[in-house]
Amino acid sequence: MTDKHGVNRRVRRTKRVIKEAYSSLIQEKGYSNVTVKDIVERADYNRSSFYNYYTCKEALTEELVEEMIEGFKKANRQPYKQSNYLKFDTLPPSSVAIFQYIYEHASYFRLLIAADPIPGLLDQIVHTINLLQKEITFTADQHVDRNGDHFITFRTYGFLGLILEWIQSNYARPPVELAKQLIEICSMSAPSIHIND
Repeated sequence: MTDKHGVNRRVRRTKRVIKEAYSSLIQEKGYSNVTVKDIVERADYNRSSFYNYYTCKEALTEELVEEMIEGFKKANRQPYKQSNYLKFDTLPPSSVAIFQYIYEHASYFRLLIAADPIPGLLDQIVHTINLLQKEITFTADQHVDRNGDHFITFRTYGFLGLILEWIQSNYARPPVELAKQLIEICSMSAPSIHIND
């Protein structure tokens, strides 16, 4: 059966199993030591199944990272999908979808704390968070610029730190609790944000 994009469910399932196998191997052995042979053995497929979709380990890596980044962006933008203005005191934690997305893709995001991680993965996440921070403007009555480069850098690494600490705890707290904490932290800077056009 195919979906509206014409992608066969079996293909999606095969790719998912390969990526999950790859992710677990990186956590165990490190990126540098994982081979295509390791991946297909862990996924319980043959090499031809792998090469039906990927030319090499690097091609698999590129697709995995791209999916992580795109999903991360989409989940992060979820709260302001309906409105370009948000007040923190009325923002329901359930609308902050980023932590739920990370939790649902926990094995992939554990790669951020692997001893021998995918080269450049953390840098790409930092870059993505930084770009997302530049999409919003913190509004406040005080005459303090909360949207300059230093504040954006501070928010970027603060958000990243919250995510990494959660991953290192093996996702000890539920996503909604992290969402509440993020709302509280953001509300200390300003009562609301609006989305830049």
